Amino acid sequence: MRRALSLLGLALVLVLTACTGLPTTGYVNPGRGPQTDDTQAFAFVPDGPQDDATPAEIVEGFLRAGSGPADDWATAKLFLAPGTSWDPRARVTIDRLADRRATAAPDGTAVTVALTSIAGVDADGAYAPTASGTSETLSYGLARVDEQWRITSAPDGVVLYEEVFPTVYQAASVAYFDPTWTFIVPDVRWFPRPLVASRVATALVDGKPSAWLAGAVQSAFPDELSLVGRSVTLSSSGVAQVQLPRAALSLDRTTLDRMQTQLSRSLVTAGISEVQMTVEGTPITASEVPVRVTRVDPSPAVLTAVGVFGALAGDAIEPIGGLSDAVESLAPNAVEVEADRSLAAVRTQQGSVASALADGRTFLLDERAGLIAPSIDGEGEIWSVPSNAPTQVRAFTPEGVPREIGNAWPDASEIVSMQVSRDGTRVAAIVTVSGVREVWVAGIEREGTGVSLGPPHVLSFSQQGAFDLAWLDDTTVGVLATADGASRLRELNVGGRGTEASAPDGARTLAAGSTSVRVLDDAGRLFSRRGSSWTLVASGIRVLAAQQGTTS
Repeated sequence: MRRALSLLGLALVLVLTACTGLPTTGYVNPGRGPQTDDTQAFAFVPDGPQDDATPAEIVEGFLRAGSGPADDWATAKLFLAPGTSWDPRARVTIDRLADRRATAAPDGTAVTVALTSIAGVDADGAYAPTASGTSETLSYGLARVDEQWRITSAPDGVVLYEEVFPTVYQAASVAYFDPTWTFIVPDVRWFPRPLVASRVATALVDGKPSAWLAGAVQSAFPDELSLVGRSVTLSSSGVAQVQLPRAALSLDRTTLDRMQTQLSRSLVTAGISEVQMTVEGTPITASEVPVRVTRVDPSPAVLTAVGVFGALAGDAIEPIGGLSDAVESLAPNAVEVEADRSLAAVRTQQGSVASALADGRTFLLDERAGLIAPSIDGEGEIWSVPSNAPTQVRAFTPEGVPREIGNAWPDASEIVSMQVSRDGTRVAAIVTVSGVREVWVAGIEREGTGVSLGPPHVLSFSQQGAFDLAWLDDTTVGVLATADGASRLRELNVGGRGTEASAPDGARTLAAGSTSVRVLDDAGRLFSRRGSSWTLVASGIRVLAAQQGTTS
């Protein structure tokens, strides 16, 4: 039976300063995650050293030339004295334009550069923000070469202004499998644009997952297998070819198919639509395996002000099997629904955590004080934790058998919100550390019957006012916050940069939609965002449920 519910009807400019090189094409700011990154190719042609430049000008020009990775940073190397060792691929330091200062010693043989770092990218392409206002000092040695100043010693890596970085480096995902070979898990990296496809293939075949994720995912590529050569080549028909050694011919078809899946899913984020594994130029027979999607149901799952739970469809609430009655009986103030709609995790108005099953049964799981909203993991267990004891995360079977989660949120004094990703391999949380709210993500590591979290990876060091989060897609965590009395939605890329925009006034709960973001406000109004606009969808809603995916 459908239950009636009343409804209510409803430019970016990039400034590239302090760069003496000339851009060769236009630039479009990247959107959420590498899957939707429509950044167009943009190449700097930085200037080489100028005659009679001062030591400070030589170092400043060298830093600007870090924006030109062509020919292995050939222009930047013109600033170096013969025989000087410098590895531009070792690291990227991303800094603020206004804060960079170069100071030369009186005799010109040394220059120090003071800067404010906002993020860094390591040699493997892994992006990590730095704490707000992190100051760094870089030291350079210089000498006269043919009557011109040249650099004799320099820290490895390049330094790029935050406005310039996304035009020189491109985000792409290295694709891994979850432990059940069911989901593809993206590991976002950043590589120089002219080299992105080859660097992605090398990272997948010869590299390892990011340290924080490594224990939560797996790869079909054997450790002993390496790329032949370091580049992805295009065949005459436009198919990208990845050369593997003869050892690949001895692998079974299931392994080869999974390898093909990982390569295809990785290289598509680098703009490669078709990829083929080869041995000595001969194609390997392999095809992609089916994987589960992580999108959520198009219909929001809600509890109305009169206590009716189900899927919002048009102007009515449609019951979810036997689950609706079970959820309603618990009088919830927070709900998360399993992908197959067989289970819901509930926090009751009394503050306890319970399970609701599609057969109508309910189980009281956790009665500790101060519990935050629960979340469901990939094994169908319900995670629960008190806000003042972040390390005491417990996972319960739907029937109530508990287990402790090891290494949960070390050094955090408070946890405000937590959600497991829909592929079951990661968990994100808003935590408080030394009085400051931060957003962390960690891999979920399973060994035998034990479950623990990998080392936490910080997505944001300062999220004052943050109170709710949700996985918006496979690479983006959304955070609701209040700032100066206004509601804000911050979208943090897991392995990249974030964005911030306004949210409906009084926003209280955040949830992912199938192609949108959903927010419930304090007045019980449900909003949906498409693009930059918020649309009022319904009123009279008490709870907006999180969804752990869909089976459709």
